[in-house]
Amino acid sequence: MIEYTFTDPQRPGYKQLHRLFTTLLDPHQYPALDLVCAYHERWEVELVTLAPRAGRVRVDEMQVHQRLVNHPLRSLKPRGVIQELYAILLAHSIVRAFMHDAALDADVDPDRLSFVGALRIVQDALIEFQLADPACHPALLSRLLHDLAHERLPERRNRINPRVVKRTVIRFPRKRAEHVHPPQPSCSFRASVALI
Repeated sequence: MIEYTFTDPQRPGYKQLHRLFTTLLDPHQYPALDLVCAYHERWEVELVTLAPRAGRVRVDEMQVHQRLVNHPLRSLKPRGVIQELYAILLAHSIVRAFMHDAALDADVDPDRLSFVGALRIVQDALIEFQLADPACHPALLSRLLHDLAHERLPERRNRINPRVVKRTVIRFPRKRAEHVHPPQPSCSFRASVALI
């Protein structure tokens, strides 16, 4: 169990005791501060793939950016729908795998790469791979990964949003005027964590 608090008064949970339970027990391989920061970075992964909408969760990258159509799946039979869904999931996984390899080669965090940019680059590269001699594929793959690594998102802003809701809910306070433009953190998340 890792116990920590925040030293930045602008962060929600300032001076509250927070606990993170983990099975990663080697403090040299997994420093406590790295685990706390990795746990709080998880929202970026949730932001990338999941976007809540009317009580449901949709896979944003696939529905909005990958398909680029406003109509439902084309197949009218269950077997065809399943086949189309598998194809969309496979294509998404392939683009994400290329992005991961490109980030490793460039030594950058994978969530700094743009999915939309990567999707466009992979779509353009498909034609080249189809037309090129198979002996040229390793060179094309190397160039593809290089291009993907340079399709970066801007640095994320150091910002927070208060955990409140518009409707009355038991767990969280009601959204008020002071929650619309809350004061933003004065230092990075990592600098504000105080391990106990």
